[in-house]
Amino acid sequence: MKTPALISISIALATLSAAAAGCGITVEGDVPDVEVTQRGVVFKGVPGASLAGDQAMAKSFSQKHKKLDLADGLDSHVQTLSVSLRATDGVADLSFIHYMRVTMAADDGSETIELGVYEPAPGAVVGNEISLTTLNPIDVFAAWNTDQAKFTLEIVGTLPEHDWKGDVTAHFSGKIKYEY
Repeated sequence: MKTPALISISIALATLSAAAAGCGITVEGDVPDVEVTQRGVVFKGVPGASLAGDQAMAKSFSQKHKKLDLADGLDSHVQTLSVSLRATDGVADLSFIHYMRVTMAADDGSETIELGVYEPAPGAVVGNEISLTTLNPIDVFAAWNTDQAKFTLEIVGTLPEHDWKGDVTAHFSGKIKYEY
């Protein structure tokens, strides 16, 4: 994985070489896999849920980070590769979840981006982790190019009556392209 400093140095050297040669250049860098995990997300229990059958709940959390300060001429793309929810406390497995949708949005109120949907196959065995692989990754750079991004999990199922915790992990890949 290339670091921002290495990419900056590469761009600077390539720019100087091209300027000396009098021709335009394009420099590209890939960031193959970045993992972002929110640990210990608390999901509130739903009293009487076992008697009520399937119910829905939504849980949101924010990932705070610095807004990216990119130079003019940089074309950046960030795509979601996968998202997972792993039970860490309060439930032994996640078999009670019959549907889950994960979305992401920038803190500036822009449109919500769907990262993935989970619906288990009939008879599927579910352990303590559910993973969603994004089949058609879309660019989520706008949501990351802010001070914080908001993630929301919409869950439907026979929800636990007591609180439980889980870790939510998202894998992203990126590409940076600079044309001079």
